[in-house]
Amino acid sequence: MKIFCSKDALLSGVNAVQRAVSSKNTLPILQGILIKAEQQSLQFAATDLEMGIRCDVPAQVIEEGIIVVPAKLFAEVVRKLPDTTITLEERDKAITICYHRSEIILNGYDPEEFPLLPDLLDPISFTLTTTIFKNMIRQTVFSCALEENRPVFTGALLQIEGSSIRLVATDTHRLAYSIAEIPNSEESQFSGIIPAKTLSEISRLLRDEDENLSINFSNNQVVFQFGSIYLVSRLIEGQFPNFKQVIPQTCETKVNLSVKSFLEAVERASLLSRDKSGANIIRINVEKDELKIDQTSEFGKISEQMNIELEGKNVMIAFNAKFLIDALKVIDSEQIVFELSGPFSPGVMRPLDNPNYLYLVLPVRTS
Repeated sequence: MKIFCSKDALLSGVNAVQRAVSSKNTLPILQGILIKAEQQSLQFAATDLEMGIRCDVPAQVIEEGIIVVPAKLFAEVVRKLPDTTITLEERDKAITICYHRSEIILNGYDPEEFPLLPDLLDPISFTLTTTIFKNMIRQTVFSCALEENRPVFTGALLQIEGSSIRLVATDTHRLAYSIAEIPNSEESQFSGIIPAKTLSEISRLLRDEDENLSINFSNNQVVFQFGSIYLVSRLIEGQFPNFKQVIPQTCETKVNLSVKSFLEAVERASLLSRDKSGANIIRINVEKDELKIDQTSEFGKISEQMNIELEGKNVMIAFNAKFLIDALKVIDSEQIVFELSGPFSPGVMRPLDNPNYLYLVLPVRTS
């Protein structure tokens, strides 16, 4: 293998695939990045057997070939290279990196041992714009569980029915739900649980401008393709809970309030809400046209008051402050309706101008 390419091209390839490199797996080959030169491009690939990423970058290919390089070391070398044309040459499972009149030689792995990223057979395919999906991920993925003792909660449910695409995430204490419209002329259907790590990776790789994102499914795998990126992931096995049953259809109290003011008030109150057990609970009192947060701890005392529009009953309720903050940070609207039904029922936040998103949070029982 012999190719010429820019440092920027090498860097974009390495950055795209590096997060799929295995950090835990004992197989040395999975700690490498596969580099393949063919036609006029350089293909990078990495996998931890749960998720795999491929990325093509432009290069001048003099001689086609393939090698697996140690991911961490190669990435560090590429970042330190000067901004000039770089020559990569493979000989005897080692790669020579030439620049100016200097060279670096890295020992590689046998590419025959590298697991190939699968191309799906007869997949179901959908297309939507990248900005829509990136925003759906941003507004839901933080509600996935971090502990892996119940795997179905460590991913988000992706559902496609007719022209609707849904993303739902829950850790059993809260639930985030986002829905959007997509073209689906064949009325294909899909339902699968995608690991939170996969969704976070897609969100990182998606650019902020509109381009097409293709989602392909078959059995236990999903593939996302956009730009020069091909990302394949396993689906999480198991039954996602019936989220529709959890969302209350009625409420006793509706509170209209400013997202910015509420977020800032909760953030300030949370500074004084941490107790010795590490809990971060704030108590909210909704009465007439006012929302109050009174917080006392060993550190001091805070009393927050803000104007609201109230419809229905007064209510006193307590929440984990972090769960409120996480949601308020991703709601793009200026106003929300906070629906409550007493101190022991879940609260539901809905953006005033966006019926396609909701966030449900369970209250905390306090003495």
